[in-house]
Amino acid sequence: MKLYPYALPLATPLRFAGQSLDQRHGLLIKLERDGHTGWGDCAPLPGFSHESLAQCQSALQALAAGQIDEATLPPAARFALDCARWQCEGPRRLNLPATIPLLVGTPEQQLAQFDALTTPPGEVKLKLARAPLEQEIALVYALLERQPKLLLRIDANRGWSAEQASHFAASVPPAALRYVEEPCANLNASLRVAAQHRLPLALDETTQVADYQYESLPGVRALVLKPTLIGSLARLQQLVQQARLDGVEVVLSSSFESNIGLTHLAHLAAELTPDSVPGLDTLAPLGADLLEANPWGLAKPVITESELTPL
Repeated sequence: MKLYPYALPLATPLRFAGQSLDQRHGLLIKLERDGHTGWGDCAPLPGFSHESLAQCQSALQALAAGQIDEATLPPAARFALDCARWQCEGPRRLNLPATIPLLVGTPEQQLAQFDALTTPPGEVKLKLARAPLEQEIALVYALLERQPKLLLRIDANRGWSAEQASHFAASVPPAALRYVEEPCANLNASLRVAAQHRLPLALDETTQVADYQYESLPGVRALVLKPTLIGSLARLQQLVQQARLDGVEVVLSSSFESNIGLTHLAHLAAELTPDSVPGLDTLAPLGADLLEANPWGLAKPVITESELTPL
């Protein structure tokens, strides 16, 4: 195992969960086995991951030294290791899944991002609960004015009170909502709002707790799973299978990984959730690719292995 730390500049700072990032830090894992090479991207997301990058590095070094078992690795480190092993099994043909455009920033910025899309999408994801509620409701109507049949995935990151979430649900056309990811800080409050307004609900933050176990909940239409925060690919597969048995859609979602991590996520989405469009539109803010050009056609400088400094 070889470990390569990296820091990729961000075109615009990322602001979420009380964090502001102007660089994306991570750690590439390189494995070589039976003539095959596998890479994994260990990139815990500040504000969401429970572990730090330093903790992941220490754990991976301890694993390489035979001092700990891989079952004790932090989730981001375990995800990277499992992906590197998976790649070592042999090459996979990547059929890029469709992506949902992610609109971020102020309502004005999100509207400008939508207007800049070369092909009008059928669905977009909005990051809300970051501006006054009336402005965000106005954003929804401005988007629907441009494209009346547009479907919206709303992600408020638990940023609304129950009253605000109820007001939003009562103010926007229900037919425009694909789902709303946990609008309230309290899951029970989100479930009450969903029941009151027949709001299609998706679970996101709830799935990120260390001991999360799948359970069927009324009003929950989808699970949004971030593999970097879950860790083990076996556990990810189990959650997908349990949800699908209940008819609950599973959407794999990125955590602003590098092109290496994002490509693994695309492979996983194609294999585990082929009938669902994943949330992988997070590569644009990163200022460079690692090892090879990304398959999404975004023109970026490529940082080669020789330019990375191993630990």
